[in-house]
Formats: sequence, C-alpha cells, structure tokens
Amino acid sequence: MITRIFTSVALAAMCVSCSPKYVAPTSDAETPADTDAKVEFALDFFKKANQTVKSDENLIVSPYSAAVALSMLEEGAQGQTKAEFDDVLNGCLYPAEDLGGNKKIQVKSANSMWISDNFSVRNRYVSLLEKDYDTFVTTQNFSDPATVKAINNWCSENTAGKITEIIDELSPNDVLVLINALYFNAPWAEAFDKTFTSDATFHAVSGDKSVKMMSNADRYAYAEYQGAQIIRLPYQGDRYSMTVILPPSEQTVDAMLQFVKGSTFEAAMSMLSEREVTIRMPKFRLESSLVLDKTLQKMGLNTAYSPAADFGAISESGPLSLGTVKQKCYIDVTEEGTEAAAVTSAQIRLTSVSRPTIMTVNRPFLFFISDSQTNNILFMGKVVNL
Repeated sequence: MITRIFTSVALAAMCVSCSPKYVAPTSDAETPADTDAKVEFALDFFKKANQTVKSDENLIVSPYSAAVALSMLEEGAQGQTKAEFDDVLNGCLYPAEDLGGNKKIQVKSANSMWISDNFSVRNRYVSLLEKDYDTFVTTQNFSDPATVKAINNWCSENTAGKITEIIDELSPNDVLVLINALYFNAPWAEAFDKTFTSDATFHAVSGDKSVKMMSNADRYAYAEYQGAQIIRLPYQGDRYSMTVILPPSEQTVDAMLQFVKGSTFEAAMSMLSEREVTIRMPKFRLESSLVLDKTLQKMGLNTAYSPAADFGAISESGPLSLGTVKQKCYIDVTEEGTEAAAVTSAQIRLTSVSRPTIMTVNRPFLFFISDSQTNNILFMGKVVNL
C-alpha cells in the first residue's frame, strides 16, 4: 500500500530566509546576495524547464510559484533531503508576505492545506505553515468526490477563474494537498493606444503568422546587449514590470538561453537606461501545464524522489517520497496590461542612445514579470509561435 501526499502550490512568497552561504538581510531591504540567489534560481528553473519542451513550443513558467512549493516541502524535509531542497533554492525560503497589491494592482496570494481525515500531520508542521505561510488548514474526506471539487474551486477562486483545476482525482492513497495560489492583474503605466494596434507579421518558428501588433512611443528603460534588445515595460506604480528580451535576428531563443546566467543577466539589466523608444509587440495569451519532475531532478533534487527521502517533519506515518510535481500557468497581455496566474502541484508518496529607438518584437522573444523591490521573478516565458 502506498500513501501519497498531494501538494499543490501556486505563486505567493518572498525570499526572506537564507542559509549562511548567503548573507541574511538586516532590514526590510534585501541584500545583493538575496537578489542573486533568487535570480539564479529563476534562471536555472526556466532553463531546465525549457529543456523539457520542444524548441517550437511556447513556454511560460512561474519560478516564484515553484519556489513557494519547494519551500513548503523543504519545511517538512530532514537530512540529505532537506539539504537538496536548500541547494536547489540557493539557501532561500519563500514564506508568505504582502506582495504590494492595491486598488490598481492586484497581486493576490493565498495558501491552503487539505488533510485527509485518515492521515496524521505533525502539529509542528501545521503550525509552521499556518504561521509562516498564512495557510488555511482543513481536514476532509478524501474518498468523497466533493473534496476534489472543493479544492479545485478554491484554486479557481484564488486565481480569478484562470486556473480552474489542479487535481483530476484523489486516490485512496492521497493524504494531503497543499495549495498556494496567486493572481496578478496590472495595467501598464502607459497603456498602448488601441487605435495604433494593427495587423502585422510575426516570424514564428513554425512560419510567418498574422498577429495583432500593439504600438506605443514613450520613455522606457532600454538597452542593447550583445545584439539583443531589452526593454522594461512598467505597470502602474512602477513596482512591477514586464521585461522583454528580443534576441539578435540570427539567434534563436533557445540558443541565447545557453549563455544566460546570473552574471550576464545582471550585466544586461544594469545597462538599462531611460530613452525614447517606439515599442511594437504582439498581444498574446499563453497557457501551460507542465510536469516538473525532470526539471527539478536536473536542478539536483534527487533524494526527495527516492526511497531514501526523509519528510519526517511532515508526519510519522512512514517514509515519504516526492511523486509528481506539476505547474499550470496563464498569462494574457493586451493594450491595457497583463493578467496572469499560476499553480504548482507536488505529490509526495509514502514508500516503503540620443536618437529615437525602435524595437519591433516580430520574432521569438523572452519575457519576465518581476518585482523591482525584491527582484522576485513571478513569471518567465518564451514566445516562439503565435
């Protein structure tokens, strides 16, 4: 008999706790080491996830969501298992924290833990998730189909209906579901004028496609780095922004990603400076559903998937091991702004310049949505086909 803990988590946390290999912050402001740790994790996560999809497939992931899921799991891990989580997360945990939402910017975060009525979870673990992750805890009959519906409804409610299902069913061996959900909806600081949106050609990997191309001329943070064009498009309030990276015309997105690491990323971002730019980019909507097991194993999370896994801080009910980790993401980019959501699920089993600049995004590109106060990267993706 195999008992499983099904863990489902979506975006909502900040890196406020780091191991000694990174300097802990001494105030509300984060140190460069914290920032580096988060950026390195986000880039590594995206690159490893990209290795699991075809070169002609669009990709959107949430490093932030994955980090929250892994943090909640690390809280229940011990020994070598915990050490691997710590290494993958670069020494940081991502407990719940105010993400700075207001009347104009919606950044809604919520956590919940659903426990089977025939499974016992350590009180210390429950208390920790309630305190540090602001987690709502409930015990349910997992053999009742209504529980699956309730879990998915909670997920839908906390992502404004964008992620409507994370669990297909609960087997007799499923004993625990953890969910962290985040909904992001923000208007651009300067909206794109719809009257300037027109049909244009996007040179996709699969061939040229006609798309709706938005256009705007304004002062933006912009840079050119090793042939790539980079622009930061702020949302109202300037805390959050979308950064678009357009590779050189002769280079694919995947080829460019091979050379992207923390140092080059930081160098490129440091070159951004405000200037007059005419930006033309397509409206787009992406949805994804990924199994992340290979991604996490490529990042070094191996013991957690094996019989040697130690999740003893979660329960005394036998040895636990990590099963399947999934992530669902959604993003919609229009003239008004951006709407996005994500859910990550993890299953645990009991085992035995001066001139005007023009940037036309008419070929495959990268994008990411980040928080300027913390450098958390909420979403990151590549668009190769429209």
